[in-house]
Amino acid sequence: MTKVAQMSIPPEFDALLKKILAHFDQQAYPTWASRFFHTTRSAKKALIEKTYLTHIHDLWSVLTPAEKLTWKAGVGYTGYSGYQLFTAEMSYQRKHNTPLPRAPYTTHQLYGLKMSNPGAKTPIRFRLHLKDLLGPITISFNYKKQEILPTGGLPFTMNATAYYFDGGLNIADTTTWSAAAGNVAWALASKTFGTAGQKYFHLIVECILDNYEADIFFDNLRIADGLGTFYADSFNQKVGQIWDYYAFYRKQGWAFDPSFTVPNFEVVYLD
Repeated sequence: MTKVAQMSIPPEFDALLKKILAHFDQQAYPTWASRFFHTTRSAKKALIEKTYLTHIHDLWSVLTPAEKLTWKAGVGYTGYSGYQLFTAEMSYQRKHNTPLPRAPYTTHQLYGLKMSNPGAKTPIRFRLHLKDLLGPITISFNYKKQEILPTGGLPFTMNATAYYFDGGLNIADTTTWSAAAGNVAWALASKTFGTAGQKYFHLIVECILDNYEADIFFDNLRIADGLGTFYADSFNQKVGQIWDYYAFYRKQGWAFDPSFTVPNFEVVYLD
């Protein structure tokens, strides 16, 4: 158990005490740091004044238990705790001087995949390849659509194909989903297909934005098979870094057409 003692310093020792403290303020002393540097007490005080964490902790401490549970329920597939999501969200909002949300969103978290087709001049697609799933297969994701120009009958669509062997033949089960016309606020897209107990050696999930000038935002992508969640992604990225994804290789990973570059694809902060 930690022992705590309180001392009263006589006024006549005040000058000597300040002299001693001034000496040690010039020395480097060990502290936890991310880049293996040490700071003096005065430097640490300056860093504390610059951080958002002290204020965010105060905001978290006044939340009710029910409000904290809403943050815990809103983490999606980020891997965060409720407090970590709250901290990340509030830090971003304070840094950019934007209005703070009163409650977390359940449809999306901090970041999401943005898919765009400026001028509707080229086919824009991405594919997620997975292997060795057990049917049935459920594909779900949250999305928002901001239409730049009307589709002219060409919707934003998702196609899925699951391959299996039967009698030496390579056979596929397929499904298709299409978004509603016009602008779409955050909504859930979900499709279930395939046969229970069927072993699928390859699954391709393809989202298509051909000849359609619109911005599509994705979050909380989840692929489930007969055993539960097989793959999930909230498109997280750390500060100053990019979304880390597995490029397609040996029937697994992500493939982007034409490529994962701005303005066709990027991971952005979701308001």
